[in-house]
Amino acid sequence: MSEKPAPKEPSWVNRFLLVAIFLTLVLGAVSVYIGWKEDRELHYSGREGHSEIIADISVNLGGIPYQEHCLTCHPQGRSANLPARPKPIKEHPDIHPHSLYELGCTSCHLGEGMARDLIISHGVPGLEARKVLAGEELQASCYRCHELKPLFGAEKAWEGFQLFSSNACDTCHNVDGLGGGRYGPDLSQVGSLLGLKQIQTAIEDPKADLENSIMPKFSLSPEQVKMISYFLKSRMREPFYETPMARMVRVRKQERIKAKEEEKVPGLGKDFLRQKRCLACHKFQEEDGQIGPDLTYLDHMRPEEYIRRFLLNPRKEIPGAIMPWIPLTRQEEDRVIQSFQQKEEGKHLHGKSPKHVYMLLCQRCHAAQGDGMGTIQPNLANFPRAFWKNVEFFRRISDERIVRNIEKGIPGTSMPPYGDLLGREGIHSLVNIIFREFIRIKRDDKSNGLSLPPKPAARPPREGVEELYQKLCSKCHGIAGTGKGPEYLKHLPRPRDLTNQPYFRSLTDDRITLTIAYGVPGTGMSSFIGKVSPESIWSLVNKIRGLSNSNGNAG
Repeated sequence: MSEKPAPKEPSWVNRFLLVAIFLTLVLGAVSVYIGWKEDRELHYSGREGHSEIIADISVNLGGIPYQEHCLTCHPQGRSANLPARPKPIKEHPDIHPHSLYELGCTSCHLGEGMARDLIISHGVPGLEARKVLAGEELQASCYRCHELKPLFGAEKAWEGFQLFSSNACDTCHNVDGLGGGRYGPDLSQVGSLLGLKQIQTAIEDPKADLENSIMPKFSLSPEQVKMISYFLKSRMREPFYETPMARMVRVRKQERIKAKEEEKVPGLGKDFLRQKRCLACHKFQEEDGQIGPDLTYLDHMRPEEYIRRFLLNPRKEIPGAIMPWIPLTRQEEDRVIQSFQQKEEGKHLHGKSPKHVYMLLCQRCHAAQGDGMGTIQPNLANFPRAFWKNVEFFRRISDERIVRNIEKGIPGTSMPPYGDLLGREGIHSLVNIIFREFIRIKRDDKSNGLSLPPKPAARPPREGVEELYQKLCSKCHGIAGTGKGPEYLKHLPRPRDLTNQPYFRSLTDDRITLTIAYGVPGTGMSSFIGKVSPESIWSLVNKIRGLSNSNGNAG
């Protein structure tokens, strides 16, 4: 039997390859010509003071030799005067006691000193980490050579460091031993990675690049953001004022000094809370960091045992909380408690106007317009309940549940108990104004009770539950149940964290079943009644109990 001849390749393939090779060569030749033409413009020999010879200089910074040829286009540091880009010539300002020929150009201005391309030499591509600095921006380079202390000419960069510290940024971020934060990225070398613009954007709007960033948006003016960016830009991979060994010695010395300072016993109240950076985020009396909850009335809302547990592990009490763990000695912990323990006669809000109470206690989370978009909403682990015209939700839930949530709080969330602070009468007055001003229905306008799906006699098999959960729930709540599934950013309010043990421990099985069956109005949680069997709904209740490690014995 004769062998079949091998199939021939389509003739068009060879033609396609030839065309591709030809176009590649043409593009390469055009790129070379453009580069040659620009190089001739940059190094034009027909003008006085310019030469085809590259003006290389070498400078010694921190014991490391650096080469650059910036002076080819900027003789004696003057502004460049190119044929295609004529500009008035500006002389370099006097930088005494520094010398241009000792420091070079890139030590202060950055840029790529050995590049021959105009764009690359000015450090524009990518994240612009080497983008040329000019004018006031040069303050970002001062602390590459000088130690971090008050310095003439770098006042804004120094103020940026002060702001970085006073706003408790070093609680989450580490900056070359200046802060011990473990929750955010290490910023010790951020100046070598990002340009000023990128750093400023990350401070102004943390979610601009990473939508799921947990960094809060601080109430900083544009000028303050600029100052902090100058300080952070000075945090480079290789500072010129010290060797790696000297840096290690300095960091250890800073740690010893910090430990000695922490041994000093400060006063109580605002002074102590300010020293421990609590007021950088929280409100206490008239001081307000506008990031976290108001702590002014904490002594009326949280018992001492809860505060101690929260300080020890914030995310255990409120899963998903962005507050970092702050190391405190037992004595410091006692002082935090004592700073809040200021119960006095008349300190409660009994008898106060409900409008005054709402604006004082509720609008920070639920917003003055009642839509749940309060000042600190983006920083909370759970989205505050929206009141504004959320009629269907409030028709479904009993009046008793609404009052109980205000009186006793909601476990596993930032909703505290207000029973002691407001009293029973004050709570009912607050509920009345919420219904009248925001929900816009009568308080007793309730829909007929939702019927509970019949409970199966036998426990459903585990395999079927896992498959059902992945099919119906994992896109929003995630496979692990943390509320961060692949589609969770599409929803606001965000999907519930199903691993929140304190929250689900406070719920009955019936309550969870009704939520799955009929959904939650005003959220992305849809109804599954009629779409899946009652047995499937109850099987998901068991799955949630497993994820949250809770039981169904709540009252």
